[in-house]
Amino acid sequence: MGDVLVTSDGVDANDIWAEAQQVVADRNAQRDRWVNLLTYPTTDVAEDVWQFGDNADAVMEKASEYGVPVAIRPEASGTTFGTPGDWYDVSARLTFRAIAEMSSNQLSAITNMALEADNKLVYRLVMERLFNDSNVAFTEKGAAHTGYALYNGDGTVPPTYNGNSFSGTHTHYRTSGAATVTSGDLDEIVADFKSHGFGPENGNTLLLFVNPVEATTIKGFRNASGAAEDFVPSNGSRFFTSATLVGTQPAPTWGPFAVAGAYSELLVIEDTRIPAGYMVALVSGGSNLGSNPLALREHKSLPGLRIFGGNRSDYPLVDSYWARFTGTSVRQRGAGLVMQVTASATYTAPSALIV
Repeated sequence: MGDVLVTSDGVDANDIWAEAQQVVADRNAQRDRWVNLLTYPTTDVAEDVWQFGDNADAVMEKASEYGVPVAIRPEASGTTFGTPGDWYDVSARLTFRAIAEMSSNQLSAITNMALEADNKLVYRLVMERLFNDSNVAFTEKGAAHTGYALYNGDGTVPPTYNGNSFSGTHTHYRTSGAATVTSGDLDEIVADFKSHGFGPENGNTLLLFVNPVEATTIKGFRNASGAAEDFVPSNGSRFFTSATLVGTQPAPTWGPFAVAGAYSELLVIEDTRIPAGYMVALVSGGSNLGSNPLALREHKSLPGLRIFGGNRSDYPLVDSYWARFTGTSVRQRGAGLVMQVTASATYTAPSALIV
């Protein structure tokens, strides 16, 4: 046993290394369910992305015996969407002496801490991109690219849909016009999504992420009090009511998130990480679908979270570290909307979430 590096409770350090590799592999196989449902994976720094809307050229013509059918193609946005990416890492600075003094449980806890750090990184990058109403210019390998925000009035005209047309000043960064959220704010969000073609009728789930401050108010929306819809608590909630529910209650969870309830077609998710005074509405088409609002970039040859061994080939756990190459950008500019709850007419992003 003299030439074997073991923990204080007698576990071979290389067994801990193998376990850490397997944990990371399992993590990459599963990925975060909420990330899957809101993003589309990419390894490209830039790509042309079709923006959801009508295809005006898709017209069936009366056929003739010798004629050639008219060709159709998706309506292109004419815009190349860039997704910046960079390496992020974290290390435990494990030495052979530290490993010998620590228990196997302590070493496993370090791996869990690294996974949590990775969770926080991806969540932060996603939210920073959503809240930032400015397009971001960046350069990679000498080529200039643009990472776009949601529609922000930058002159881009969204595609028409079902008779709805837009202008270059159309924005998905809005203010409520009052210091407290009202049911009309949620009605506005639903109407905007549907004007772009996003909704249950097209296979989309509409989500509203809010701080508990706004959630408390939203839970009180009732048609009898002037709201267009009633807020319906999720299945499993405990409450008294003398009213009769028509339809079904929403499921208690969406991905890893607890669902507070539903208003109109919005699933309301209460999340303390959303700053008070802001609401983030997103469209989910399904796991890893191109209609999802965001792109999540990974490295072509080293995707996902990786664990790298140190310089000691006999015990790679010594000086090992975790790393990920990633970045986010908006992919479908109409599939998200951020509303600041304020009397001001001008949207201001929360400074702590600016990229």
